[in-house]
Amino acid sequence: MKGHELFHRTVGDLGLGPIFGNPGSTEIPMLRGAEDYILTLHDSISVGMADGYAQYSGHPSIVNLHTLPGVANSMAFIHTARLNRSPVIITSGQQDSRHAYFEPLLWHDLSDLVGNAVKYRYEVKNPEDVERALKRAYSISMEPPAGPVFLSFPMDIMDQEADYLNLGFRSPNRNIIDNDAVKYVAELITGAENPVIIAGSEIDEFDAFSEIAALSDSLGIPVYSEPLSSRATFDSSHGKYAGDLPPATTAINLALLRHDLILNFGGDFTIYPYLPSPLLPGKRVVTVSMSPSYKYGEYIFSNPKTFLSELIKLAKGGWQYQRKEEPGLNGLIAREKRSMGPNYVLQKVRKKFTGYTIIDEAISSSLLVRKNIGYSPKSYFTAKSGQLGWGMPAAAGISMHKGKVLEIVGDGSFMYTVQTLWTISRYNLPVKILVLNNDGYTILKSFSSSFYPGLEKAPYLTFSNDIVKIAESFGVESRVADSDLKDMDWLAEGDRPKVLVANVPKSVPRLFI
Repeated sequence: MKGHELFHRTVGDLGLGPIFGNPGSTEIPMLRGAEDYILTLHDSISVGMADGYAQYSGHPSIVNLHTLPGVANSMAFIHTARLNRSPVIITSGQQDSRHAYFEPLLWHDLSDLVGNAVKYRYEVKNPEDVERALKRAYSISMEPPAGPVFLSFPMDIMDQEADYLNLGFRSPNRNIIDNDAVKYVAELITGAENPVIIAGSEIDEFDAFSEIAALSDSLGIPVYSEPLSSRATFDSSHGKYAGDLPPATTAINLALLRHDLILNFGGDFTIYPYLPSPLLPGKRVVTVSMSPSYKYGEYIFSNPKTFLSELIKLAKGGWQYQRKEEPGLNGLIAREKRSMGPNYVLQKVRKKFTGYTIIDEAISSSLLVRKNIGYSPKSYFTAKSGQLGWGMPAAAGISMHKGKVLEIVGDGSFMYTVQTLWTISRYNLPVKILVLNNDGYTILKSFSSSFYPGLEKAPYLTFSNDIVKIAESFGVESRVADSDLKDMDWLAEGDRPKVLVANVPKSVPRLFI
C-alpha cells in the first residue's frame, strides 16, 4: 500500500473522521482517498472545530493543516486545545524530504514549531511509520490528561510502499483510582469542622455529576465551581450549589473564609488579574484529578468519577448548607428591559433555549451567562485559555454531534473567526448565534478603568460593524433584535443556522477588583 492509502486505512480503523482542514500543496498527496472532509476557510478554524467535536464526544478528532503557514496560523487554537484537554490529532503535510536540506518554500521544522503546545510530536520518516505513528498518537491523545498531538507527513512518504500491519490497539485505561487515598480523604472529612467542595471541568469530562451531587447531599456541604471553568461543573439548580469562585486570590479567600478543608475534584485555580494576597493561607486543600497541573495543596491522581463513587461509601458528615437565592435579580432584569441589558437578554435565552449546549465567548458578559443560564451535563463550553475566536468553530464542531447549539458571543470575538459562517452555511450545521453587540472591546475597557484609568476611552477599543450584512454575505440568515426580543423566537425556530444581533448598552461594567 502507498503511504496515503496507509494513512486513510488507519484513520478509518481508528474511527477518526471527519477530517477538518484547509489544504495546501503539501497536503494534496495525503488527501487522495479522503472521503469525509470538512473544509474551513482558515486553518485555525479547523482546529477549533475539532476541539469542540472531540470535547463533546470524548473521543479523538483529526485535523489536517497546511505545513508551516497552517500550523503557525493555528498555534493559539492548539494551545487552547491543550488547556481544554481536547484529544485532537493534528496532522500536517511537509515539504518533500528529498530536498529539505535546501529549506525550500514552505519547509520548516514543524515539531519545533508546535513545541510543548502538544503532548506528542513526530515527523514520519518512512511509510512503515504511518500506521504506528497514528495509533500511538491516538493513544497518547487520550492518556490523562487528554490533549492534542501532532504528526508531520513529508510529501514523498505518501507515494512510498509499505504493508499495513493491522497493529493491535486499545484505548488507555482512564478508570484510575487510589483506594488508600479514598480512605485518607474520608478521614480528613471526618476530622474537618467545615469542609467545602470545588467542582472542576473534569466533572463534565468524566460524567461525574451524579456522584459529586450525592457526596454533597450526604455530607450537607456546599459546592463551588472552579474559577473560569471551561465546562459545566455542577448542576446549578441543585440546592447545594454555591456559585462560581471568582478568578482572584483575595476574592477566593473571602468566599472560602469559613472553610478549613477544601476538596477540589477535577478543577484548577485559574487566576487573573494578579493580586498580592496569597492563595488560601492556612487552608487544607486536596485535589483529586487526572491532570498533574495542580497548583496548590495535596494532589491525588485519580479519575474523579471513580474516586467520588467510592468516597460516598466512606465519608460521613452532618452539615446543613442550603443555598440562599440572590435578592433583586428580577428587579434588575426589569430595569434592564428598558435598555436591553445583558441580564434581560440572557433571561430570554434561558427560557427559549432550554436543552441547548451553550458555547460562551461573550467575554465581558460571561459571568452573567453562567449565572443566568447555569450548568448541566455537556451544557456549557468556553476556551480555558481566554482566547478569542474559539467559540464559533467549537460551536460548529459540537453541532455535528448535537442539533441544539447556541453560541453567545460578543461583537469583538465574533469577528475573529467570522469565516466559520461559510463552513456552517456550506454544511448546513444547526448553529444558532446570539451576538451581544456593544461596539467594542468592553472587557478591555473594564480592565483599563480598574487598573489604568482613562485608557478605557482609547479609540482603538471602540469599533462598529454591520454584523447582519456580514453574516448574510456568508449565506447565514441574520437580523437585529427588537426591544422586546420577540426575534428570540425566530432564532430558536428550525434547524437552519441563524445570527441574531442584540444591541446591548455600551456602558462599561466593573468586572475587575
